[in-house]
Amino acid sequence: MRTFLLSILLFCFCQINAQTITIRDKETTNPIELATIVSNNPNTQAITNSSGQADISEFKNSAWMEIRIIGYTVKRTTYQELLADNFVISLSPSIFSIDQVVVSANRWGQAKRDVPVKITTTRQAQIAFNNPQTTADLLGATGDVFIQKSQQGGGSPMIRGFATNRLLIVVDGVRMNNAIFRSGNLQNVISLDAFAVEKTEVVFGPSSVIYGSDAIGGVMSFYSLSPKVSAKN
Repeated sequence: MRTFLLSILLFCFCQINAQTITIRDKETTNPIELATIVSNNPNTQAITNSSGQADISEFKNSAWMEIRIIGYTVKRTTYQELLADNFVISLSPSIFSIDQVVVSANRWGQAKRDVPVKITTTRQAQIAFNNPQTTADLLGATGDVFIQKSQQGGGSPMIRGFATNRLLIVVDGVRMNNAIFRSGNLQNVISLDAFAVEKTEVVFGPSSVIYGSDAIGGVMSFYSLSPKVSAKN
């Protein structure tokens, strides 16, 4: 009698378990929460819980069902296929990339891979990692700008053999020098605090001419840190 009751309980458990689907990540095998299971015949849907499980007892007569969630490939299956897989589904992550956008190349937003000229970008995290002594050292760390130093703490940038009045320094879109500056080597770039810079872009080649004849050698464009206003009085 005891064996008979145990068999009935096991049978009921299998029936209940068969109506519950488990959805996991194919790579990590972690349960996927909030995955949507839909069917149009009959028109019904279910959503997985924090354990990646959902009750699909209403899908028994469905011709097919789809499992959808953002970041994963949509999977279509049938109730019979689920039964053969022990009601466990693994979803593959959908991988996509977003192109980096550089603003100053042609003075409008453009994908970096579409820019026909060379541009070197240094962001705040890289600046903090390099820990430059001056802004000239910041530019020199790119490996594309030569820095002439006549003294410790100084620095005059040179690009493609051009310096001073052939290179344009721009801070937040404002020109800091022009072609009437004297020739030779100037240290005026070090007047800008390297740790007040959020991003630096060095524009090489003919595209720098869009800034005018002052930029025949290249453009060093600096973007300062954006201030954060506190909500507290």
